[in-house]
Amino acid sequence: MKMKRLSKVFALLLCVAFSLTAFAGCKNKEGEARSAYAITAEVNTQDMTVAALCEIDYVNRTEVELSEVWFHLYPAAYRDGASFTPVTAAETGSAYPNGISYGGIEINGVAGGEYEIGGRDDDILIVKLPKSIMPSERAKITVDYKLKLPNIRHRFGYENDTVNLGNWFPIECAYEGGFDDSPYYSNGDPFNLPICDYNVKITAPKDYTVAMPAPATRNENGEQATTSCTLENARDFAAVLGKFQTVSGSVNSVNVNYYYTSDDKAEEHLKAACDSLEYFSNSFGAYPYKSYSVVQTAFNQGGMEYTGLVYVSDAARDKMISEVIIHETAHQWWYGIVGNNQIKHAWLDEALAEFSTTLFYKNNPDYGVKYDDRIADAMGGFTLFCELGKVSDTSMERSLGDFASSTEYTYMTYVKGQLMYDSLMKTLGEKTLVAGLKNYASKCAYTTAQPDNLIACLEQTSKRELKSFISGFIDGTVKLYSIN
Repeated sequence: MKMKRLSKVFALLLCVAFSLTAFAGCKNKEGEARSAYAITAEVNTQDMTVAALCEIDYVNRTEVELSEVWFHLYPAAYRDGASFTPVTAAETGSAYPNGISYGGIEINGVAGGEYEIGGRDDDILIVKLPKSIMPSERAKITVDYKLKLPNIRHRFGYENDTVNLGNWFPIECAYEGGFDDSPYYSNGDPFNLPICDYNVKITAPKDYTVAMPAPATRNENGEQATTSCTLENARDFAAVLGKFQTVSGSVNSVNVNYYYTSDDKAEEHLKAACDSLEYFSNSFGAYPYKSYSVVQTAFNQGGMEYTGLVYVSDAARDKMISEVIIHETAHQWWYGIVGNNQIKHAWLDEALAEFSTTLFYKNNPDYGVKYDDRIADAMGGFTLFCELGKVSDTSMERSLGDFASSTEYTYMTYVKGQLMYDSLMKTLGEKTLVAGLKNYASKCAYTTAQPDNLIACLEQTSKRELKSFISGFIDGTVKLYSIN
């Protein structure tokens, strides 16, 4: 978003020393055993339901014996009576343009163990295994379930002729000393997801196109069509159904597809997807998947990232469409390839995606957006927000549930995070900073990274001590504004 600039702003930056701290390594690298999901689903567009079977080859990636396995049931947040709702009260009107609508998930049965529904909001499927599994051992679990799609402009739901299937199946809870049962916060992206493999088949009326994150096959049978694809080493699996037009291109042998319903500049927006994919591949390391899908759909925010597929709101206009595409493409690295706990460390991916977008504009001047203008807008907007709100706590490292509002979340993760990277670039230089981020992407690929992993990679590349510098931004001791 564009923000008003203020003239009376200043930054108090911490000095950096020249010592190098030890590298903090990442876990769960590519090639290690991971869980595999085979999902067969049929979408009924008359009553907006989905009947699905999810077969899970679960791998114990913990260091302890497990007698039970926990899975998130994110669609439960959309049901009537949910304690944690998908949108804030302020967003209800725009998210539900046709009035509040409820959806949800119903578990018909589970094979592979007895089960119960638990969690903080009846949103966790707990499967009690007949036999405990040791680290690296596997368990076969099959979940038969039914989804009710809400009429909502969100990750999961429908409006008019588009159906969003984001976070739509039982997905294993990350294990961090215990299973992470974090609920579906309305702020930010409430996810902490491990890398898995997916084989998905979706059947729907044949007049619908199913946009998927990997090369797909489509087979028609009467009035129905089944679209199938396989996606390996992925953070998640999302699909969008719609009556789309499509334009396609390629970057370094990657197929890039733009699915849209109404866009008279579709080729221009396909170019933004291709250009940003190429720039980020050159800067941070090659995009590892065979295709990339950008989908214009009913969505209340600007966009949403999934591995190999992103949403772009059909409400976005003009240059904002390209900006959303560029930002969400950056998320293919910062969230997709390098994962993080988005509940505890939301800034870790969002700040990087936002700053990467600004770097893209700096290195692609034909887009007509100047680096200095974006940084000035960020500084002005952040200062104005803090001054008007008399904000005393500017810490970035908070759980999603600890932000007072979605506005505060945005300023402390996206905006302040971008200013932190701008300050780093002024200290290290663009070449060194980008090299450090490439090092981070390489060393932490296919893991759930921690803030210390990022800091260690930047220190290793720059040969500078940066922990105190970065920590000052994260904990709020660095002040980017003054209140007069």
